[in-house]
This record gives sequence, C-alpha cells and structure tokens, in this order.
Amino acid sequence: MQASSFRTLRAVPNAPRLFASAFALGLASSFSGPYLPLFAVQVAHMNPLRLGLFLTCVSVFSIVISTFIGRWSDKLPSRRPALLLGLASAACAYLLLTQTTNYAVLLLVGGLLLGTGSASFPQLFAYARIQIAPAGALAIQQGLATLRSVFSLAWVAGPLLGSALLGAYSFGGLFAFTALLFGLSALPVLLDSPLGRKKALAGAPPPQTPHSLPHTNPVSARQLRLIALAFVLYAAALSMGSSALPLYITQTLNGTSRDVGFVIGLCALLEIPLMLSFVLRPARWSPASMMVLGFALMAAYVLTVALSSSVWMLAAAQLFRAAAIAVASVQGMAYFQDLMPGRVGAATTLFANTSNAGSVAAGTLFGVWAQFFGYHSVFGLCAGLAVLACGLMVYVRRGKAGRSVPSESGRPGP
Repeated sequence: MQASSFRTLRAVPNAPRLFASAFALGLASSFSGPYLPLFAVQVAHMNPLRLGLFLTCVSVFSIVISTFIGRWSDKLPSRRPALLLGLASAACAYLLLTQTTNYAVLLLVGGLLLGTGSASFPQLFAYARIQIAPAGALAIQQGLATLRSVFSLAWVAGPLLGSALLGAYSFGGLFAFTALLFGLSALPVLLDSPLGRKKALAGAPPPQTPHSLPHTNPVSARQLRLIALAFVLYAAALSMGSSALPLYITQTLNGTSRDVGFVIGLCALLEIPLMLSFVLRPARWSPASMMVLGFALMAAYVLTVALSSSVWMLAAAQLFRAAAIAVASVQGMAYFQDLMPGRVGAATTLFANTSNAGSVAAGTLFGVWAQFFGYHSVFGLCAGLAVLACGLMVYVRRGKAGRSVPSESGRPGP
C-alpha cells in the first residue's frame, strides 16, 4: 500500500473502532444468515410454504423499515441512535430465537426485529462516511473500501466458525453468540467521542479539492430509478446464482459439501485484496463506468459457471464473481451516496435495499425456473439479468447520469 494511503487512513477519526464494529457485524451476519433457514426447518418445523413466507416477511420488512430509518437518520444531528437501534434490534431478535419456535412469534421477530436490524449495515457505512468526510474525498473512498473489506474478511471464516458452534452448542448457543456479536459491534459506536474526532481531524491532511477524484453529478428521479433497477437485477442474478451453486456442485458435478464450502470461502477470500485495491489505487473511472464493468463481470461469471464441468473450473470462476462483488459493493455504495448529496442515510439504505429487493425477486424466480428447467439453467437466467443490468447502466451513462466531472488535467473520466 502506498504511504499516502496509509497517511489518509490514519487521518480517519476512530478508524480502528469503525473497523472493529464492521468486523463484529460481519461475523454476526455470517454466523446467523446461512443457518437461519436451517433453524426454521429443523427446529421450528416450517414446511416450504411457511419458510418461504417467513423469509419473504423478513426481506419485505427489511426494505420498509430500513428505508424509514435511513430517512429518519438524515434528519438527526447524529447517526448513532439509528445505528444503535438497528444493532440492538438484531441482538434482541437472536436472543428471542433461542426461546421460541412459535410460528406467529417468529413472524413478528423476523419482520419487526430482524427487519429493523437490517438497517445496521447501511447505517454503519453512512455513519462511517460522515466521520471520514472531513478528511477529504480520497479518505472517503479508501475508508469505505477498507471498511467493506473488513466486513468481507469476517465472512471468510465466519460460516465455518458458525458451523462449529452449531455442532457444539446447537442453535441456542449459535444465536446467543450471534446476539453477543451484535452487541460487540455496538460497543465501538458507544465509545465514540466527538472530542476524539476533533483531535484526529486536527492532524489530518488538507482535504482534496473537488476535482481530485471523479464524482457524480446530481441525477433526475427517473435516472435514479433506472440505476436502482440495474442494481436490483444484479442482486437478483447474484442471489439466484448463490442459491443454485451448492445444488449444481452436489447434484450435477457430484461434488461434496466440502467442495461447496471451499468454493464459497474462496470467493470471500478473493474479495478482500480486490476491495483493498481501491485503497491502494483509487478508481479513476467514473462510478457509472465502474458499475458497467462490475455487472459485465457478473455476466461473465455466471456464463463461465454454466459452461464449467468440474469443481476446479468453478473455483477459477470465483475470480470473476469476487471482482464483480468488489466493484458493486465498494464503488456502488459510494455511487449512491454521491447521487444523493446531503442524504447519506437514505442513499446507503437505498443501495442496501436494492440487494434486499433482488433477493425477494430471486426467491420467486429461482423456484419457478428451477422447477421447470432445472438448476443448471438458472445460470443462463442469471446471465440474462446481469446483461440487462449492464445495458441499463450503459444507457444511464450515455445519458450522462453519474459521469465524472473534468479532472484537473481537463480530461473527464471514461
């Protein structure tokens, strides 16, 4: 990493605390997310219909509640209350899951508490951006990229650790530990002090000029809807591909569950250096151009998977998937924040909600498509969605939505 990157990150107020909070949140998500459907079936004895309703309830309430919290946080003098509310709700939800299997209660816990807890992720990044902002535009880009990398790092080992906890202490122990991790994620935020931020910023380098990095121009409501739709299509392709991959490995390629864990863990591992590359060498392309690249990489990934005949070919294809996720998650979040100046909470929540909406759409599409055409064909559908998302971003880019302003050299971004 270049020395200038280190100096910039050192100037970020309370950076270690932000990274610790993101790591704990990532661990909590990776411990609980993969095993919540398993709990619903094995412990709460939900049939497929009830499970589908439960997961849909969580996703829909997540979109509605996190949107409300995002707008509310933009009106607050500090984002700490909104972030702490999300983390506390998630912790309470998992504590309650250790005590009940009643379906009606689980719907309430999933909709209200897990729905509120879903605001934790966008609010953490909105909170971080506000803290980093005084250090300049370069610090924002590098800080958010590093923060997202730390979150991904937790997902490298998190599912395996969660599996070990599940085997040793059952779902009660797993969910209790998950609640503790959400509490640990809140601790650095509680310890944050305005005085510490002022002292840190006193030694910060002068903020970069507005032309030191490419950034976006305000866009119309129609353009913003098209951009959000492109991200929803990308998220649907990512979600369906993730659902089909384990089944493709085990049923079509005759692989094992260990092969599934290896392929998924490899992707998470590859994401980290790719995300950190944005810290070492911040992107000089316009955000819209980066999104075109990211969605094209996702299309390349699912097409490669569809043509793969071995687990090792799938493993190699994870480089495309990791690159697509790195671009969309790091650059995409900053892209939405720049498109909605002065509304960081709402912008970050909108970005997160495109993923939730994509997951809701993917759940329905995946089941119907796989039922009629098989699991392997799902990757062809994913490729079509990714290509459509890429086409929408090309259309938006040609309409000059999200184009970079001229740089100091006088050349606009690609």
